[in-house]
Amino acid sequence: MDDRYDPLLFEDEPTPEQRAALRKRLDEDSELAEGWARWRHVRAELRDRLQERLPDRRLLVLYALEQEGRTGALTPEEQDALDAARDEIAEATEAVPALERVVERIQDERADFETVWAQHQEEARVGAEAAERRPRPDRDERSPRRPAQSREKKAGRRWAWRLTVAALLIGAAVLAIFYGPGEASRTTVTAGADEQRVVEFEDGSTVRLVGAATLTYSPGMSTAEDRHVKLARGRAYFDVVRRDDAPFVVNTPAARTEVLGTQFGVAAGSDTTEVVLVEGRVQVEPGDEAESESVVLSPGERSTVRHGQAPSAPQPADLTQALNWTGLFVFRSVPTKTIAQRLGAHYDVSVTVAPALAEEPVTGTFEREQPVSQVLETIARTLGAEVRTENGTYRLVPGS
Repeated sequence: MDDRYDPLLFEDEPTPEQRAALRKRLDEDSELAEGWARWRHVRAELRDRLQERLPDRRLLVLYALEQEGRTGALTPEEQDALDAARDEIAEATEAVPALERVVERIQDERADFETVWAQHQEEARVGAEAAERRPRPDRDERSPRRPAQSREKKAGRRWAWRLTVAALLIGAAVLAIFYGPGEASRTTVTAGADEQRVVEFEDGSTVRLVGAATLTYSPGMSTAEDRHVKLARGRAYFDVVRRDDAPFVVNTPAARTEVLGTQFGVAAGSDTTEVVLVEGRVQVEPGDEAESESVVLSPGERSTVRHGQAPSAPQPADLTQALNWTGLFVFRSVPTKTIAQRLGAHYDVSVTVAPALAEEPVTGTFEREQPVSQVLETIARTLGAEVRTENGTYRLVPGS
């Protein structure tokens, strides 16, 4: 079908001219007519499916604003409506993964609108200043001066953008679902507040989500593009299998992190992302594709990216403290006496170390839910040491 017929795919009410042109074309091409009939049938089914999952699609606009951390733009009534529909939205995005791309498009449209609006305001300001410099009639002949930007104008700006985006929703949602094999095959995993979920990718990489968190990925991980995942919000600890031909990329609202093979943590907010590196090397850069310097982290370093800004310079990080939210003990060349202090504080027990072992470095990752005895036994095997227990206290001593 010619490009001029493309809008008909997503318009409910074509103009009489469009309808006549399409009818003429369908009469001339039987294969096109058959394809058009199939498309109308599929589109109807898609709309029914979307209507069933999310009856009020305008909620996606509110959801997109909230995901960007712009809850201040919502009225109390809108916030109440969004809170009431939160489970409904979560079920819809899980059942129809392509809706996440619709949310991304809404956010992109908002950013574009803000840019255009700012340019318009600057042009208006320059014009107003030029008008001020022109000779003017006496005071009693002038029109009253209007405020630079009234409350009504601000509200108009907000609703102009919302109406623009809302007009895109029906077509964008159906388009996202229809062009679906690639997008629909992407999986979205959500961890609720105070919940942890571990996702195992087919290439052997894993990610531990710490809620509230949302991750979207391609299950196969077979191509370089498939190894691009999106952490829309929350915190995640990655253990990535190295592939020289396909770097692993984590996109967040504020940053883009590219790795070859490593362990690292990412904490993603609406406008700030923090990356903490445990092993390997990662490159961190802004997520908005703006031209800006990137930074490369070495093990034991962290960097923070704020939306639209360059990453902060790498800073040393105490991995155990910086990654406390993972539910893991992360030790990299940490003196045994320091580990004993932290285990004792966490488990509320006494853990001591013989002087001969106190400065021995230990590297390892342990679940915080493991019994302290298991953690100590593993450390002891690493050091060729023994764990002695007496009256509920633990002591690491050199092996006999």
